[in-house]
Amino acid sequence: MTAKRFVEVKRRLDGSSEEFDCELVHRSESVVVVQFRLPAAVGDIPKGTTTLGWFWTRRPYNLYRFVASDGDVLRHRFDVIDEVTIADDRVEYLDLIVDVLVSPTGDVMIEDEEELKQAAKRGRVDERRVAQIERALTTITRDWRRIVREALAVLAGDA
Repeated sequence: MTAKRFVEVKRRLDGSSEEFDCELVHRSESVVVVQFRLPAAVGDIPKGTTTLGWFWTRRPYNLYRFVASDGDVLRHRFDVIDEVTIADDRVEYLDLIVDVLVSPTGDVMIEDEEELKQAAKRGRVDERRVAQIERALTTITRDWRRIVREALAVLAGDA
């Protein structure tokens, strides 16, 4: 028997979308956890890295945990998102451009802030949405350790 197909659907503000076939690890009404292996290297993350992704219906971010084949955590990445919906066969969300990378040593780097500024100038992101993104960034950069602990608790059955 083959595993049921589960899809991560990333929608963008420009109307485009991208789908990723995943393995469902955990699903409840408020959070889904998916896993997939990178088919190719992504920057300094090698091909074959296992990626776990957490998507909460009531949080303005998701979390990806990149784990090497030897079990070492290579990075955490938080995407600022909205409109998360969980279905039997998929999780869908709206990507809000900006991401936060956290290294294994705890260094935090915000990506794509310039892209957000350009989207705001072009009218693709209004002031309300910019404020929403800024609040999410504050939460992530301040509380990323707690968020990671909570995410791991979901897998341990403690959340």
